[in-house]
Amino acid sequence: MATMSEEKAAMARARLKQHFNVPAAEHEDRWVDLWNAGDFLPWDRQLPSPALNDLLDQRKDLIGSCFIEDDSSTGTKRRKKALVPGCGAGYDVLLLASYGYDAYGLEVSEKAVQRCVEEQKTNGHKYPVKDEASGAGSCTFLKGDFFDTAWSKEMTAEGTFEFVYDYTVCCFDLLPIRSFHLFGTSDVVNAQRLMSGGTVLLRSRCIEASSLGVEDVTAPVKET
Repeated sequence: MATMSEEKAAMARARLKQHFNVPAAEHEDRWVDLWNAGDFLPWDRQLPSPALNDLLDQRKDLIGSCFIEDDSSTGTKRRKKALVPGCGAGYDVLLLASYGYDAYGLEVSEKAVQRCVEEQKTNGHKYPVKDEASGAGSCTFLKGDFFDTAWSKEMTAEGTFEFVYDYTVCCFDLLPIRSFHLFGTSDVVNAQRLMSGGTVLLRSRCIEASSLGVEDVTAPVKET
């Protein structure tokens, strides 16, 4: 027998599926509608992803340091840039910054971006620096469509990132989505435009990382 929480989750999935049962070109507006209404945000658990937290805390062997060598001749280092597309209220962006990354959150809704800024202002103290030696990175939130890479130039001069964490844009398992083009050769989005030799972390129930040609670093990490 399904528990109340399972039934609630099933109802939420069904409602989302119905909400997005429109041509893909209209999906952006549908996300915006949800954020503007604000009364049905089932993905918002008001905390960072436990799986991401575990990864950052326990699996440095997989993701390395929050720094990257910027100039091999001088040994100069800089902070890695991390991207969270579809960042919601920004919890994961704030978490990444607390681990020393310069973290960037992208949302298609202006209302969601405002929510991110509010979260940082109101609850930023809940994300203390994890390593005093490394210090905290910065947080940047931007409105933009992930499938139009013009936004990436607004975030960084190179338009690239060393760490991408996604469980919404490319892993929304209710939709067939164009997201699958991300790691292909489609002009919609070319992963090489976003990555500068780093880690792509996907959480998905509908696709396997191996099928996309990227390393599955989530295998040892479980989310409850």
